[in-house]
Amino acid sequence: MAAKANPKVVGGFVVGAVALLVAAVALFGGGNMLAERPRAGSYFQGSVSGLEIGAPVTYRGVRVGEVKSIRIEVDSETLAARMPVEFEFIPGSVQWSDGAPHYEEYPRLIKKGLRAKLVSQSLVTGLLAIELDYVPDTPATLVGGLPPKVLEIPSVQSDLETLKTALANLPLDKIAASLVQVLSRVDALLAEPEWRNALIALTGGLQHFESLMATVNAQSQPLLGDIGGTAKETRETIATLRSDLQGAVADLRGVLGKIDGEVKPLSTHVTGAVAAAEKAFRQADTTLRTVDAALDPRSPLRGNLEQTLSNLSIASKSLRSFADQLDRRPNVLITGR
Repeated sequence: MAAKANPKVVGGFVVGAVALLVAAVALFGGGNMLAERPRAGSYFQGSVSGLEIGAPVTYRGVRVGEVKSIRIEVDSETLAARMPVEFEFIPGSVQWSDGAPHYEEYPRLIKKGLRAKLVSQSLVTGLLAIELDYVPDTPATLVGGLPPKVLEIPSVQSDLETLKTALANLPLDKIAASLVQVLSRVDALLAEPEWRNALIALTGGLQHFESLMATVNAQSQPLLGDIGGTAKETRETIATLRSDLQGAVADLRGVLGKIDGEVKPLSTHVTGAVAAAEKAFRQADTTLRTVDAALDPRSPLRGNLEQTLSNLSIASKSLRSFADQLDRRPNVLITGR
């Protein structure tokens, strides 16, 4: 005959098991298993293919719940089918400023524009999730029919459904007919001999233009180099000539200042002549500057310019020599020797 079990031992095992269960719930569940888990639901337009039990419910990317049920409801009168999706909020996922859950305030959030929308989790897998966000410009259309303690959140079309609706409203048959008509007209137009000849001429013209541009590009580089070198030489020559002219004029003015008291009438004529010469030199300098950047070493203009520069240099030296002689012998203006 088997021994009778000791009730105290059995009771101790039961109490210990319950204590271990409570400790496990407190340790691994963080108290969430015993916390209130409010439910909400939405009726989505169109297909919910890709939405599964356990799919995340997010608010602007933050996970706040998960899908708990997806079912089909058929209206017995209209035979219209609708698919309510219920989901649970994770306790503590939404914190209010005073620390209380305030689930009774969710209808106010709906009036403010809180809506549910299907979004894609991954383009590879095709799985869907539920995104909660504020869309205040949309109507809060409530279907009804959810259990009493399940809050209904109005839904809006997903981006894919919106695109499908827009494409469905396009007059694709009219667009296709217009496109076929345009292509037919273009084909008939291109079949005309005048258009074929014009296209052939245009192709030949483009080829000739490309060849011409290649030739111009090949010849312009040496020409630009020659012009740059010529301009540099011209600038140096003009600078030397300007320096000589300025020195000669300065010397001549100094001499005229010394002999002004002795030969006042003659000095006046000489001063006028010097001023005229100075003006002529300035005009020559200005003219030479204008042709500075356009000289070609092989053009006749280059030779004429070099001869002019040489003559101006000789004139400048002669004027300086005359001024030096007047400085040493002012009576030359009177005696002529």
